[in-house]
Parts: sequence; structure tokens; C-alpha cells
Amino acid sequence: MSALSQQSTTEKNTETRRLSKDINLVYDFTEKPNRTNLKAKSDRAVVAKLRADLVLPNDKILTVDIDFDSTSGYHNNTMMVMDDFGVEMLVTAFAVKYGQQYADKISNAWAEKKHQDDPRKPTYLLVQKPTIDDGIPQVFVACGDRDHDKDIKLQSIV
Repeated sequence: MSALSQQSTTEKNTETRRLSKDINLVYDFTEKPNRTNLKAKSDRAVVAKLRADLVLPNDKILTVDIDFDSTSGYHNNTMMVMDDFGVEMLVTAFAVKYGQQYADKISNAWAEKKHQDDPRKPTYLLVQKPTIDDGIPQVFVACGDRDHDKDIKLQSIV
């Protein structure tokens, strides 16, 4: 029996599936028009948006909508890394494929606050695939800094 079929509940237009003890997926099957510039592949969906409730160090919840829509209509987001083990895997991959100097930049960005007065270290990293052949992926540090000004252009850490 697969993990997906171990536990499933359905009500109205939603279905909840338990993938593991700490991963539950809630599907909303209500049909909605695609108002994004993103295009699905012929055999695979692409992620347009995620909503995350972050538990902050003060035990409060901060809700973050992560919108992956782009004006190009092409989905360049590859992965979201959310913990030390994920960073370790990403750093190892970067060291092998691109060089230790890039791996070190990722490790350092994860281990430190972006600015001294920021409330916390990063919550997650977003990785985008290279835009040119033999390029280096962009890695963005997210949700640890105090300033969430939408007019500030984020810079990749590598």
C-alpha cells in the first residue's frame, strides 16, 4: 500500500492525503481559471503559488503567499529548501557541480542573519535553474529579514 493511499479523507470539493506523519496535503478540486502566465507541461503540472504558515520564534504565525508566476510564462523555480538537511544536500550538490566557493556562500547565508538587526535567520531558500547553458542556479534567501519592501530587488546569493 502506498503512502498516498494509507490515509485519505474527502469532503465537498476537497481531499486530504497523509503522505507521512508530518506531511498532509489538502487538495481543493474547485475549478478555477488560470490567470497566471505559467503553462503546465503536457504531462506535469507546475506550482503557481504556495501558502505557508510560518511558526515564528515568538510562537506566533506569519502567513506567507509564495507566488511563482512570471511574466515570461516559463517556470524557472526548481526547489524550496526549508531545513538544515535540505541545505546540506543543496550545498553538497553545488560543491560537486559548481565549486566549493558557491557551496560556501549558501552555507553562510543559511547560517547567518542577512542583516545584524534582522529578527531571525532565513526560513527557506528558493533555487531557480540557470537561464543559460552551463550557468549557475540563482539561490534566494527568504523570510528572515525585517524589510519586506516589494520595490527592493532580491539578489541571488551565488
